[in-house]
Amino acid sequence: MFIKICGITKPEQAYEISKYGATHIGVIFYEKSPRHISLDQIKDIKNTLPKPTKLVAVTVNPDISTVDKLLKTVDLVQFHGDETIQFIKNFPKEKVIKAFRLGSQKELSKIKKFSEEGYLILVDSYSKEAYGGTGKQIKDSILRHLKDTIQKFVLSGGLSEENIEKMITSVKPYGVDASSKLEISPGVKNLEKVKKFIKIAKYKLGDLDR
Repeated sequence: MFIKICGITKPEQAYEISKYGATHIGVIFYEKSPRHISLDQIKDIKNTLPKPTKLVAVTVNPDISTVDKLLKTVDLVQFHGDETIQFIKNFPKEKVIKAFRLGSQKELSKIKKFSEEGYLILVDSYSKEAYGGTGKQIKDSILRHLKDTIQKFVLSGGLSEENIEKMITSVKPYGVDASSKLEISPGVKNLEKVKKFIKIAKYKLGDLDR
């Protein structure tokens, strides 16, 4: 099961959310994001987390040295930009999530070679303004064709405690990732919404496994 709550900025919230049952906590290491935090802050969050919970650093078009620094602290790096497969092959496969922002059906073809190489794929909605955290959902027309391209993927983009049951039932993802729809302000989560989201996601993803 994969349930990721992303855009965390506060160690105390990371701890609480891990206790609710999130399998992954996401932090943003990208200066243009309103949820960006420093490497020292990422270390503070890592030191707060119980061991079963994995910490994921989300970054956009980084260089190799930046990723190497992050992997000394975090468990996985999520590449949320235009990184090539040649670039991400510089890092252990089990420590990589490759994200794709899907704005049209033709973009699904980009995913296939990464999936065939065994990388965990995350799909998000496309926005000209930002690389993620927009609260927008992927178009239904794209989601309908997604399963024809890839069987195992993490669904992101506009997920909330209000729509997560419907989305898991209709899309049947391997896992889910939520951020902005569960916030009070960028980087500050509404813990009641998060708790409800995780409870529903665990139950519905569990249904898919049974």
